[in-house]
Amino acid sequence: MMARTIKEIKADLTTQFMANSTLAAVYGFTVGDSFDAAFSKVSFESIWLYICAYCAYVIEVLFDTHKEEIDNIIVQLKPGGRTWHEGMAKGFMFGYSLVTDEDYYDITGLTDAQITAAHVVKYSAAVEKKGVVYIKVAGEDTSGNRQPITAAQQTAFEAYMKEIKYAGVVIEVVNSDPQYFRLSMTLYYDPMVLDANGMNLSDGTYPVTDAIKSFISNLKFNGEYRNASLVDTLQEIAGVVIPELHLSELSSDGVTWTPVDAKATPDSGYCKVYADADLNITYTAYQSISV
Repeated sequence: MMARTIKEIKADLTTQFMANSTLAAVYGFTVGDSFDAAFSKVSFESIWLYICAYCAYVIEVLFDTHKEEIDNIIVQLKPGGRTWHEGMAKGFMFGYSLVTDEDYYDITGLTDAQITAAHVVKYSAAVEKKGVVYIKVAGEDTSGNRQPITAAQQTAFEAYMKEIKYAGVVIEVVNSDPQYFRLSMTLYYDPMVLDANGMNLSDGTYPVTDAIKSFISNLKFNGEYRNASLVDTLQEIAGVVIPELHLSELSSDGVTWTPVDAKATPDSGYCKVYADADLNITYTAYQSISV
């Protein structure tokens, strides 16, 4: 059960308020009357019930968050499952050995900075295909951008996974550069906001290309890319009238491209717009048709 909105909670409170015979006698309303008809939105009673509703809303959100955290912990405690593999992958510490015959590290005496630095796998996803568990991983550069872990880190990580995996489970580590992304589209724009190159007339930025790059780079690791979601994002940009997507493609090497049929999950777990030239956008001034 998800937390109710403040509006929903207040509606429940006002219903109970107006159903109370004691309050009806004090205020002079008839039991069952509309709260909004009896009290102004700026009345003490309305403001008081809003505060009560807000407090109840915060509590319900906290309970939802707590439940989600507990559910995640329970799922991750299930050994050998997908989330277990993902959690163990992120738990890898480069440069340190596991406790003998165990699947954890002894971090006694290590500082928080040392522990953080050793956790080089920042992103992980486990995918099982034909009896093989593929562990997709990525690290981060100093700017927080996703990137492959180094060759030395991968060698150590593979040894770690071989040590902690269950007997008989075949594991393959996928540690690759982000896949290439490109598209072709016609974008109908408002000429009062954007120019023929997609530049915003008020601040000189290029909101469409910036939004596409941001959308692609911020996809959830091993998350599903969807053409419709990208179009929805572009439609929210000031000056964009109609973003007509003709083609989107993914590539592992920038040479051989695979068209995206509505949706796709990057083989490496993430993708990137490597060059502005990969965004083939034809800007067309929008003209409404008068009837």
